[in-house]
Amino acid sequence: MSNYSNLINEFIASLTIPKRPANLYDPIRYTLAQGGKRLRPELCLIACHTLGGNPKQALYPAVALELLHNFTLIHDDIMDQSELRRGQESVYKKWGSNTAILAGDTLLGLSYDLMLKHTTIGSNKCYSLMTTTFIQICEGQQMDMDFERRKVVPVEEYLEMIRLKTAVLLAACMKAGAISAHASPETQNAFYNFGINIGLAFQIQDDLLDVYSQTEKLGKTIGDDINTNKKTFLSTKAMELLQGEELAALKHYFTKIDFKRQEKFEGVKQLYDACHVKEAAMEQINGYYDKAFRILETLNLKADQTTELHEFTKRLMYREF
Repeated sequence: MSNYSNLINEFIASLTIPKRPANLYDPIRYTLAQGGKRLRPELCLIACHTLGGNPKQALYPAVALELLHNFTLIHDDIMDQSELRRGQESVYKKWGSNTAILAGDTLLGLSYDLMLKHTTIGSNKCYSLMTTTFIQICEGQQMDMDFERRKVVPVEEYLEMIRLKTAVLLAACMKAGAISAHASPETQNAFYNFGINIGLAFQIQDDLLDVYSQTEKLGKTIGDDINTNKKTFLSTKAMELLQGEELAALKHYFTKIDFKRQEKFEGVKQLYDACHVKEAAMEQINGYYDKAFRILETLNLKADQTTELHEFTKRLMYREF
């Protein structure tokens, strides 16, 4: 896995980022220097290698999709007014909303410029895939924003939102890797669906971590979702599970914003514990991982071919709380 990380980090370090105007490009350099887990580009290289391709063939789409991901993070932090990202000040907090908007937009442009430089067989498919994915992410973000004005959101609607906002990007990375390995359309689609399922599991686990992790481990302040009345798997599922006074209490917490932050966090967490929503989330997560590997089994790949995918998925599954 370290070989993939080295390839990705070296490639990102080699990108030519202009120096002027400094207030536009410094935030971009700052964002890329923060690193992050680089899960998405790594998944793209693993997918390519799994199917017999050279991981270097997938570097352009892998990093282009990573730049797209970082664009979404910059804009997400503006919309959510998040002050921390990867344990450091967010671009929004450090430079302000206007600069963050421009830096995010420019990073999106750089991602497309990089994808256009990918000129091997299948490059047009990768470009089209990225465009579709970008549109879907925006659709998911709008659904997420629309949910803020609704008191109750069914779990199924929430799952569709995170499919668009989060899962399609992991799926696109899987498919781009398969395309770069010149896999058949059937295999490309199977890898895409694998990515959808681990993407859904990944986001639900993020929802869990926001409540049951620690700021030092998460790299951002825990409890933000509760503090901002954000719909998550936990909140939507708890609305289904709770009844009577407990349900009324949860609705009260999520329709008011004048609570003290810690008081609200502890109150909601107590209600989550009462209806065992953490266990319900873990069951949902495990179900998606199981489904992902059932899809992989349909391709009849050799065990040694899928070792890296299994190891990668275990890293996602067992992130620390």
